[in-house]
Amino acid sequence: MEMDDFTNEELSIEHADGCPAFFEMTQIGFTSKLYGTSLPSYEMAISYFSQGEVDYITTIKNQQEVGRNIVEQYLQDKNIIVSLHTKWMINYAVMMESYYQAFQEDFSGLSDAGLIQKSDRLFDFYANRVSMPGLVDGFMFYADKRLVSLVEEFCKQNGIADPIKIVSILTATVEPSFFNEEKSDLLELINVSRERYRSDDDLLEAVKNRSDEALDEALGKHLLKYSWIKSSYYGYKEYGYAEVIAELEGLIKNKEGSEADIFIKNKRGKESLSQKYGFTAEIAAIVELTDLLIKWQDHRKIYTLSYVVLRDKILREAARRKNIDFELLKYSLAGEMTGIFNGGFDLAELMERQRGCALLHSAGKLVEIRSGDEAIRFRAGLVKNNPGKASEIKGIVASLGKVTGVAKIVLSMKSLDKVNPGDILISPMTRPEHISAMKKAAAIVTDDGGITCHAAIVARELKIPCIIGTKIATQVLKDGDLVEVDAERGIVKIIKKA
Repeated sequence: MEMDDFTNEELSIEHADGCPAFFEMTQIGFTSKLYGTSLPSYEMAISYFSQGEVDYITTIKNQQEVGRNIVEQYLQDKNIIVSLHTKWMINYAVMMESYYQAFQEDFSGLSDAGLIQKSDRLFDFYANRVSMPGLVDGFMFYADKRLVSLVEEFCKQNGIADPIKIVSILTATVEPSFFNEEKSDLLELINVSRERYRSDDDLLEAVKNRSDEALDEALGKHLLKYSWIKSSYYGYKEYGYAEVIAELEGLIKNKEGSEADIFIKNKRGKESLSQKYGFTAEIAAIVELTDLLIKWQDHRKIYTLSYVVLRDKILREAARRKNIDFELLKYSLAGEMTGIFNGGFDLAELMERQRGCALLHSAGKLVEIRSGDEAIRFRAGLVKNNPGKASEIKGIVASLGKVTGVAKIVLSMKSLDKVNPGDILISPMTRPEHISAMKKAAAIVTDDGGITCHAAIVARELKIPCIIGTKIATQVLKDGDLVEVDAERGIVKIIKKA
C-alpha cells in the first residue's frame, strides 16, 4: 500500500486544526481493528499537516465498506458490537482515572529517562489498552445516505409523507453530549449556591469576586473534571477560572435550565414512530446503532482530548529541557522522543514537517512519511472537486429548519471570531472547538459528516437548521454571501453573492 494509491480514488478530505503529535493516535485508531475483532477498519488513511492545520484523507469507497459491514454485523448478531462497546467503556473508565492522576502530576521531577518512559507508556496505553474506535466514522459516513434512502423507499411503499422529517426524528440524540453534561454540572452548582443568596445578582457578584469559598472549591473540582474540554488536535488549551466564571454568568443572566427533557422527548419520538410504522429490520438497526455510536463518539472525543492534554504536557517539558521550540515539537511523533533526547533525531526534519507533512497509516502502523516539498507536491496533486458556478448546493438534512443569513467560512480556529449572531457557519466539518461560533450561528452547513457527526448533534441540541455532506460548500460559498439554508429539502441557495 503506497501513498500515491490515493490519487486514483474518490477521496474524503476532512479539514481541522491539528499537528502530528496529537493526531497520531487518531490515525492509528482509524486503521486498526478494534481489539482484533473481525469488524473492518480503514484500509489506509493519510493525514497532511501544514502550519497547524490538518487534512485527514480516506477513500469514500473504504468508508462505505466499513459502515456497511457494521450494519450487516449488527443485523446478524448485535452482541458483537454491544460487547465491544462494553469492553471499551471499561477501559475508558480506567483511562479517565489515569488521566486525572497524570494531569496533576509534576513531570519536572522526572529524570530524562523517566520522561521518555512516561511518553512511551502513555502512547502504548492509549493505542493498545484503550484504543481509538475508528469504526464509528465508517458508520457515520455510510449510515446517513443509507438511512435516507431506506426511509424514502419505505415511505413511498406505504404512502407516508415527509420522509426527511422522519429521518430527523429517528436520528435525534437521546443522551447528552459532554457539553450538555458540563452545562448540567454548572447549573447544579448554581442551584446549590442560590440557597445562600438573596438574589441572582448577589450570586453573580460572588462568582465574579470569587468570594464564596464553597463555590470556589466546587469550581476548582469542575475545572479539573473538564480540564480537557477546550483542547483540540492543535494542543492543550487551559480551561481556567475566567472561562468557567463567564459561563456561569451567562447561565445565571439567561436563566437557562436543564435540557434533560429534550432527550426524553427525542427518545419517545423515536419509539412512537417505530411503533406506528413498524420499520424494516435494517432501518431499526441503523437507528439503534446511531444511538449507541453517537454516545460512543462522544466518549471517544474525550479519549482523544485527554491524550492531547497529556502529550502536550510531555512535549512542553521536553521542550523546556532540550531548549527546543514547543511549536516545533508538535510535529514530532511519539516514537521519536528517545532520539530527540539523545540527539539521534535531526530536528531539521521537524522544520520540514512544519511546512508540509504527509503520513500514511495502514493496519495501525505508520508505513510512509513525506516532508517538505515532497509532501506539498503530493497534497497539491490530489483529486479535487470542481464545483463550477453552482447557485445551489445539496446535502443531507441533519437538523430541520429554514433560515437566511450571511455565510461565514470557517476553515480553522483562526476564523471562529468572524462568526456573528445570525450568520450561517460554513465549515469542512465542525469539531468541539467550534462550539462558540456554532452557538451564534443561525444555521450550519458542512462539506463532510454524517448523521452522528458533531455538526448534526450540536445543531439538533441548539435547534438550528443544519445540512451536512455537501462536499463543496466551502469551495462554492464565500464570506459575505447571502444564502438561504433550506434544511427541509437539504438545499443551500445563494441569494446574493458578496
